[in-house]
Amino acid sequence: FSNRHQTTLLDKMVSLIESLKICEPFYFIADAYYATGKIVKKLLQKGNHLITLVKSNAVAYYPACQNSPKKTRGRPRIYGKKVKLKSLFDDPDTIETALSPVYGEKTTQIRFRYVDLIWRPVSILVRFVAVIHPVRGRCILMCTDLGLSALEIIRLYGLRFKIELSFKQA
Repeated sequence: FSNRHQTTLLDKMVSLIESLKICEPFYFIADAYYATGKIVKKLLQKGNHLITLVKSNAVAYYPACQNSPKKTRGRPRIYGKKVKLKSLFDDPDTIETALSPVYGEKTTQIRFRYVDLIWRPVSILVRFVAVIHPVRGRCILMCTDLGLSALEIIRLYGLRFKIELSFKQA
């Protein structure tokens, strides 16, 4: 690569993932920097999924209701009501409580809420999990695999720190 080459870090990560030539489907667990449409589209093309943190100012959309009997001109709506993901923490009635699935936290109680919303960079439903940890605070996770439970998403994202610490020690 030369300094005139317009390759971004996202392009380099996509090419690194493709160079591994992993045949089995996998979950790419990354930080909020990699929560982009470019990464998600490349992963989904190969049948893989992304689990990532999202920024606190991120937004998503409910699916548009399609039950209108009146025909209108143009393309049918995709996006419904806009949701600021930070607002997922606001309704205490919808927040569940469970033991933390993260390694090493046997007695820690976390609170979480999950919702499937359309994420605009890829125009598909993704699962957002709002987590309130008693020590680490609040975070919002995103997963492109709708079949994964909220606690499993939290557990897998928790492994990211264990892996990074292993790399630092190595």
